[in-house]
Amino acid sequence: MSFQEEITFIYGVEYGQVMKDNFKYDLGLVNGKVYINGSFVAVDIYIKDQVISEIVPQGTELPCENIVSCISKLIMPGFIDPHVHINLDLGEFRSADDYESASKAAAFGGITTFIDFLDPIINVDEFENRFAQKMKEAKDSYIDYSFHTTVGNFDDDVDKLVAISRANGIPSIKMFTTYSESNRKISKEKLQEFMKNSSKTSTLILVHAENDYMILNAEVDDTLEQYERSRPAEAEILEIEKLVRIVKDIPGKLYIVHVTCGSSINLIKEECKELIGKNIFIESCPQYFHLTKDLFEQDNGNLFLLAPPLRSADEQQKLKENISSIQTIGTDHCPFTKEEKMRYKVASKIPKGLGSLEYSFSLMYHLFGEEIIDKFTINPAKIHNLYPKKGVIQKDSDADFVIFSPDKTLMIDSGHSRTDYSPYEDMLINGLIESTVRRGEFIVKNRKLVAKTNGQFIER
Repeated sequence: MSFQEEITFIYGVEYGQVMKDNFKYDLGLVNGKVYINGSFVAVDIYIKDQVISEIVPQGTELPCENIVSCISKLIMPGFIDPHVHINLDLGEFRSADDYESASKAAAFGGITTFIDFLDPIINVDEFENRFAQKMKEAKDSYIDYSFHTTVGNFDDDVDKLVAISRANGIPSIKMFTTYSESNRKISKEKLQEFMKNSSKTSTLILVHAENDYMILNAEVDDTLEQYERSRPAEAEILEIEKLVRIVKDIPGKLYIVHVTCGSSINLIKEECKELIGKNIFIESCPQYFHLTKDLFEQDNGNLFLLAPPLRSADEQQKLKENISSIQTIGTDHCPFTKEEKMRYKVASKIPKGLGSLEYSFSLMYHLFGEEIIDKFTINPAKIHNLYPKKGVIQKDSDADFVIFSPDKTLMIDSGHSRTDYSPYEDMLINGLIESTVRRGEFIVKNRKLVAKTNGQFIER
């Protein structure tokens, strides 16, 4: 019996039909330079059933339904933003983006997965409703998504909360060392309990690190010009120093969100450099590399208000010098409209937050080039339990890609978010994200939204 006759006998169809139905790839990305293991190599990628099926030398022709040539382009893993706030309710204000608009902006920025936060809970019984609400909101997302569980002044069983969170695919808990006025500040004792649990379960403990006492007792006027002094750099540095002591005593996994000061990183390096990337993970955001507190003195300074604040040019320079010690770049995306930002003059009433999703990678690539790639891909994937499904280009990983033109430039405008401005408007930056692929489907192709399906919840 010939091979063709054997195939026909086994499958009951002609050989050519077997090839068509069972061996054809869905998408091929060819002729580009592909980011694998920290460098760009000349290979072609073939995708089937939403995952990477083959990585072959360039010129290897495989049967494929859709071939896309990427000559002169870089192909990177889809970016991961581990820190976004979508549809955030602040009472008088609600952040401008819902999941449809936020994910659209993210897709234009090469982001194929982001991680939002459940609303803060005080006791375990609140988890189910918080989780169900976010799942309902997120169904309109173009990209894949996950969540961090968030606690306020938590007064319940730590082990029970971690267990139920992990059972729902969320192996990370966020807490605050400030915001006691809104009952969000975690007690030192509970923070230590969470770290003890982390040392046993490897649950990631995310901490917003600012010293509550210094903020509550800052003797400054409630003005935009003095806003940074109301939440000074010293408040972050002091609180991070306390956290470092806890981690040295209780070796759990601490993830410090939105670090604003290079001095904070210098302190960690002096105290326990060997724990960075092992027990201590440092996240920062593009706004702290591109914007400084001097913007608060402009007539439109309200537009740049966020918490923690922008810092001095000196702290920004120290931050840049410490880029190699930073594991991830998140955006802390939480935009509002111009009217909302300009509605009040007193700093305490201005909604705090900026939009950065669409331009995060481009802004950081402009400063640091290829050095920044791992902080958007494999690092957040490993730290946030998405690896090897996300964050890498290898066989059987999700077919998430960014197709990038390094020789083109981008003039930043208000973008695709529902806010009507960007804090980076009119900046000319190097490199252009041309297309974004999520699990084998183009979401953005040649700078146009073409998505036909929505993202999905990723259990981590």
